Amino acid sequence: MSLRNNLEYVGKNIKPYWPTVAVASAELIFRPLFTMMDKKTPDETKKYTALREGLTELIAAPTYLALPILAAKASNLIKDPNKAKMAKHNLQTLGTWTAALVVIPGLCSMAVKPFMDKIYADKNKGDEKPAENKLDVTSQTIEIEPVKTPVTQQNPAYPINKVNLAGFTNTGMRV
Repeated sequence: MSLRNNLEYVGKNIKPYWPTVAVASAELIFRPLFTMMDKKTPDETKKYTALREGLTELIAAPTYLALPILAAKASNLIKDPNKAKMAKHNLQTLGTWTAALVVIPGLCSMAVKPFMDKIYADKNKGDEKPAENKLDVTSQTIEIEPVKTPVTQQNPAYPINKVNLAGFTNTGMRV
């Protein structure tokens, strides 16, 4: 078997969304794991980042699987079987791209940030200090009076609004 035959087999028989589902599944496991192994980052930052990355990939993996399958259903509208097979493959590819570029970022914006805010708001709820310990910066500011300078009349021999271009010399660097 030649390389060309192998590549043709892979191109004809493997669905376009399987590689992205495999990558998202691997990232679901390894991104949080590698984040937690970082020794230079503080523990709270590691936990927050690992949870956020895990949730993102938890949303991404099923989306990469579902959207191309739903997009491929539109190929049933084509009557010619050869064109329908090509259309199905192309629609699955477009579904994968749409998932990566639009749907997954949108779902993560809607789900991950509110979820993370909810978790960390409940966790940090008891950490607030009483109101008397807060620093009062507004009452201790110094009032600064603006300096008032009188407006003088301008010399009528040199009006500001007139521009004399006749004396302009065309020297120097041109841009």
